[in-house]
Amino acid sequence: MATSNWRTINIDLLDPDSPANFPVPSLLPASIPSVSSSEVQSLAGQIKQLLRGGDTEGALRGALENAPYGGDSSAKEVHLATVVEILQSIKQSDMSPLLNRIYGSDGGIELLDVLMKYLYSQEVAGKVVGKR
Repeated sequence: MATSNWRTINIDLLDPDSPANFPVPSLLPASIPSVSSSEVQSLAGQIKQLLRGGDTEGALRGALENAPYGGDSSAKEVHLATVVEILQSIKQSDMSPLLNRIYGSDGGIELLDVLMKYLYSQEVAGKVVGKR
């Protein structure tokens, strides 16, 4: 009789088609440009300028169109803080019409997909976006 407990064997490691044996970095396209923290901070300043001017839709579009996929973790944190600040500045009564306008525009579905990624990342982190 074998002395190993068969219930603790990870059978996914034995399957060559299993996600456990798949190199996840190969999913990223090679054409993602690297973004520095200073570039993201500059973009955040421009977006905050739009926000101060009252253009919440333009600010949200600008943030979602320029997500720093190739940035380091500090660049992504700065951009996430900018997106959260934009979302907190939008009135609840203005949110649905704003999202409907974005949805109806060219590339709107992709922008809302990026927004959902930000919301889910906050949910996973245990943070509530709407609370101050």
